[in-house]
Amino acid sequence: MLRLQQINASAEPAPLLQLVFCQPLDPVSDAPLLQQWLQQFAPLCRLQTEISMDLLLIRFSFCDQPFYLHLEHYTEACWIDTDSAQADMLLSELHALLAQDLV
Repeated sequence: MLRLQQINASAEPAPLLQLVFCQPLDPVSDAPLLQQWLQQFAPLCRLQTEISMDLLLIRFSFCDQPFYLHLEHYTEACWIDTDSAQADMLLSELHALLAQDLV
């Protein structure tokens, strides 16, 4: 089971949540693990996954607003961002929800 080791909020250059998991992740082989991890949080819904060789994108909704989880192969970075001011205002609530999974 995938476990979250650290979650950080950042406001610059754009609001986002930086995620660090207990194990390194690969966008292609670990896409199902990340999708299962998100599905354990009941308020998250409408998950849609796109996979390329070096990037994983999972679109999901939280409080009827769109969010995007990205996992990049080369930098091994994983983050969640938004594309609207309404969703930006919900990042702290999403942070608290995901932080329930911290090791």
